[in-house]
Amino acid sequence: MDPILVTALMIVTIYMILFYIENRKPKRYPAGPVRFPFVGNFPQLLWKRLVNKRLRHEIYQDYAKDYGSMFSLKFGPYNCVVLNDPKLIKEAWNNYQLCGRPKLSGSSVRTGGTVRGILFQDGLEWIEQRRFALRHLRDFGFGKKSMEHLVLDEISELVENLKKDAGRPISTQNRFNIAVLNSLWRIVSGQRFSHDDKQLGNIMESINNSLNAPAMGLMFFFPWIKDFAPNVIGWNKYVEVVLVATNFVSKYVKERLQVLTVQEEPQDFIDVYINEIKTTGDAHSSFYGKRGEETMVGTLLDLFVAGAETTSTTLTYFFLYMALFPEKQGKVAEEIERIVGSRHPMLNDRDSMPYTEATIMETLRFSSMVPLGIFHRALEDTELGNQVIPKDTFVVANFATVHRSPEIWSDPDNFRPERFLSEDGLGVIKNDSLMPFSYGKRLCLGESLAKDELFLFTTSLLQQFSVGPDPTCATPLTSEQICANIISHPKPHNLVFSLRN
Repeated sequence: MDPILVTALMIVTIYMILFYIENRKPKRYPAGPVRFPFVGNFPQLLWKRLVNKRLRHEIYQDYAKDYGSMFSLKFGPYNCVVLNDPKLIKEAWNNYQLCGRPKLSGSSVRTGGTVRGILFQDGLEWIEQRRFALRHLRDFGFGKKSMEHLVLDEISELVENLKKDAGRPISTQNRFNIAVLNSLWRIVSGQRFSHDDKQLGNIMESINNSLNAPAMGLMFFFPWIKDFAPNVIGWNKYVEVVLVATNFVSKYVKERLQVLTVQEEPQDFIDVYINEIKTTGDAHSSFYGKRGEETMVGTLLDLFVAGAETTSTTLTYFFLYMALFPEKQGKVAEEIERIVGSRHPMLNDRDSMPYTEATIMETLRFSSMVPLGIFHRALEDTELGNQVIPKDTFVVANFATVHRSPEIWSDPDNFRPERFLSEDGLGVIKNDSLMPFSYGKRLCLGESLAKDELFLFTTSLLQQFSVGPDPTCATPLTSEQICANIISHPKPHNLVFSLRN
């Protein structure tokens, strides 16, 4: 027999055996599309993304129609279960055994090759760090009314900067980042940044670009690729950006560690954290010695990035929607004028401004800015619904599909704040299926602060400005998003902020 034919038959036979093994699934494991050896479902996902022009959460929505609200995929070597039903998501996200984090190489670059901090950590270290951060940030006013004046200070500077560009088309992308970050950073470090800080602006823009680089999925799920083509897939650029941000935050830690002793009256979160490091004698604690210093850097990076990017992107969506739907903007502006008048909007006004609050809630639903949340990992074999999720399987919540489900929302593809109003329009109706800050044990640390900032920023800016599209170029439609990895953004666009009379 021809040696070439024999070799070909052997290759085909081996591949078919691997294909069979790849598609054998454990008992009661969720159904899903056919998987291929070595690459899993990556070929189908890539085809749907590039050819069918479907975003990742839309692809998962399509699969849910074929395989049910809980189905399975495989990313390279990693098994994954996707949840598309709010009840399943809530049950899963309230279960500690499903609240682990994937151990991926990209999440450990920033802290010397070991995952540190809160966002990407799990187990006892995550519990210890999350509890510590929540307790002490609240001591300094985090999420409390006492932070209101800090937020209003930043808004005042932002308003003055916008007045300089009044009547001219401007980009709102990254326009709100530093103003939003400062409110949090002042209680974290006791310092604030100028809104014109070019270095910080460039760092935050680079972080955003690196997190949403199209090749980021390849880097995380096929880590071996970075060893062969690090420049082609953007790995070297990603590492460079992450280390710049790490060094930027690390300087605060190093400066304080050199000069601070244990303080009886710490002035900010960094002081409290250093006190904990210097007084911890338990070698197993995440606050102990060098490990404590690395964990502090990781935690500060989590606060630094998450504290600005998510809220500022929501503001970008909000003002885009106000430009696209001027009648909705008019109703919000009328409510501001009627309730607030010419004074500064305050948090106490929120209960008297249901239409404004409903518009913010509709923005969170309609944009689904973090469409798939951050992946979880099963810490043990866990039963969910009538199926079993094996240990170390990734678990994904498709929040975007929940937020656009016609079974939950009437006319879900229309921007309609009225869905969150009572019949008389005087009260706000909450819907448990709205989960913009995730849910359960991994609920966003900054939810209360984000809600306060969204109210104060939106009302303060619409009190001063009317917002319209750039007449010289097309404004993106509400369905046009850039969503490569974690956070979705509107397509680049300009808006015109015009001073109100």
